[in-house]
Amino acid sequence: MPDAVRTYRHVLLAAGLVTVINGMLYPIMALYMYGISEDFFLVGLITALPFLAAVPMSFAWGTISDRIGSRRLVMAVSGTVGGGLFFAMPFAGTSELILLRLVQVAFTTSFVLLNAVATECFPRRKGTSVGNLALIGGIGQAVGALAAGFLLPSSDMLVGSDAVTLMFSVAGIITIAGALSLLPMKERRKKPLAMDFGGVLSFGRKREIAVVACVALILPLAGYIVFSVFPIYLKGLDIHWDATMVAGVFTALSAVAGIFASGIAGRACDRHGRKWVLVGSGAAYVLVWGLMGMTVEPVFVAILWAVPVWSFFTVSAITMVSDLTKPAERGRGIGLVNSAINLGGAAGSILAGYLLAREMVDNIFFLAAAVSVIGMLVALLAKETLVRGPRIES
Repeated sequence: MPDAVRTYRHVLLAAGLVTVINGMLYPIMALYMYGISEDFFLVGLITALPFLAAVPMSFAWGTISDRIGSRRLVMAVSGTVGGGLFFAMPFAGTSELILLRLVQVAFTTSFVLLNAVATECFPRRKGTSVGNLALIGGIGQAVGALAAGFLLPSSDMLVGSDAVTLMFSVAGIITIAGALSLLPMKERRKKPLAMDFGGVLSFGRKREIAVVACVALILPLAGYIVFSVFPIYLKGLDIHWDATMVAGVFTALSAVAGIFASGIAGRACDRHGRKWVLVGSGAAYVLVWGLMGMTVEPVFVAILWAVPVWSFFTVSAITMVSDLTKPAERGRGIGLVNSAINLGGAAGSILAGYLLAREMVDNIFFLAAAVSVIGMLVALLAKETLVRGPRIES
């Protein structure tokens, strides 16, 4: 079996395990924080602060991996540390939980480097490589989201309860397993880079990367105006199920739709170009958020929520920045885009918490649509990065 295929399988396995935890925590963390604090501001904070930690750390892990010439070791060590912090969370109060989550995300942010490894395995099919990675991530998110309702029903959201202890322990075990599964992986040999501060910031085609990074900030900002308070919003709809189960099912719907869309997005990027997939994702967000603001019918909300726009956005943005960087600097390029995504997520979450605390939740969808219009317009400024015809690429 070729080394590239073997390495890619390790990447897919780790991505699947890590995204199980992402899918599990998304429908739970906001509800759990509200359950133990009854404070909407803290709900926004528990979502926003981890994003803020990931802003510098996405770029930092990319820089470290470029510097030492290894993505594998960075993800294995930092992911194990981040996974270990889950075991302290069941016994933490509100302030301690926020702090632990902040530090934990700072370490597990290193898993963004899976995208860098994927593009290095098959450099001529970057879009498909990233798309398949997102496809596996969708499966993981669906599994985690469905498990959330069973692991932590809303009636058991108490500090130190058996259900809380089980849920965070499972998260820790799976995260550590994902990190350690990368240790046998074979990497392409990369010479460690000696770089000063100026060298750290000098990489790739800067202007083109800046445009992609701007889109990667604006569209998640719009999205997390909705995402961060969506589990709370669902509680107000006419759905006679447990609140955690409802949030888990809706999250799983989105993930399952993303499973099919991610492969399509990757192939579209490789066949038709990256730019118009990115622009189209911005336009789709405008429609989805706008229409969602016009209905409270649970079936229509579920259908709109399941539209897998995020697959097209993330696959096209990551693929574009991989085109704009050389393999030796790709960790920093992908880290920068993920820093922008996390900064947008943090800003959107803080704004959503502010609106929720002032009982302005009905305004979040139209505000998200308006911000998405800006993201779509900025995406139009991007230059196509797909090189057609024969090429030599390391």
